[in-house]
Amino acid sequence: MATDYYFSGDGAVDNSVQGSDAAYFNNSKVPYIKASQLRDYAAIVYSEAASQGVVSKIMGGQNVEVEMMRESFAIAQTMFNYVIVKNAALSRANKGNYGLRDLLTDKNYTKGLESPAHREYYGTGGDVVRRKMATLAILKLFTKNVGDVTDITNAGTLYWDGKDVFEKYRQHYRAKGGFELSNPNMGRLYERLSVQAINSVTATDPKVSAKRRYTYQAVLVAGGTIFYKIHPEAAAQGITW
Repeated sequence: MATDYYFSGDGAVDNSVQGSDAAYFNNSKVPYIKASQLRDYAAIVYSEAASQGVVSKIMGGQNVEVEMMRESFAIAQTMFNYVIVKNAALSRANKGNYGLRDLLTDKNYTKGLESPAHREYYGTGGDVVRRKMATLAILKLFTKNVGDVTDITNAGTLYWDGKDVFEKYRQHYRAKGGFELSNPNMGRLYERLSVQAINSVTATDPKVSAKRRYTYQAVLVAGGTIFYKIHPEAAAQGITW
C-alpha cells in the first residue's frame, strides 16, 4: 500500500497515511507528481543545498531561511528546466525521451544521489530547516506557487555548483569548459567563509577553447550555490544542454 503525505505551508510533514501515493499541500492535492517522487526530488535538493550553518555564515545571519528557500527552489527549478530542455533535444534527435523518472535517478547530473545527505533526508535528524525548504521547493514548483521567486523561474538555469567551484576554481570542470559571471559579485559568494573569490574563466579544455570562450553563463546565486544557463556563445553553436 502506498502512502499519502500531507504537507503544511512551510514544507513540514503534517501527516502520512496509507493511500494512493498522493501529496497534499495545505489540504489541496499536488498535481503532476506522486508523493514518493516528490520526496525523492526533495531528497536530491536537500543533498545539493547548503546547510543552515553555511547559509547563515554566507548571509551574516540575516534572512537565512528566505535564502535557504530561494536556493532550494532554484535547484528544484533548475532540475525541472533540465528535464524539459534535454527531453526536447533527445526527441528532436530521435534518441528517446528524458523525464522525471530519469532525472530522479541520474547520478551523472545530481551527484548528491550518492551522498549521506541524500539518505539523511528520509530520516528525522539532520538539518530540519534544510529538509523543510527542500520539500517546500518541490511543493512550490508543482503547485505553481512561485510569485515570490519569479526571478528564479525566469532565469533559464540548467546547472549549478556549490563550494567546490570556488575551492577548485580553474581546475573545476566547469571552468575548463569556460564560464562567465554575469555579475562579478557572484564570485564573492563564499568570502565570509574565507574561500577564494573567483572570476570569469575562458575555456582551457583544447576541444572547447578551439570553438568558443565560454560554455556556461552564471546568472544567479542563492544560498551557497551559483547557477548557470548555456552561454550565448555555446547556444549559437547549437548546444542546448
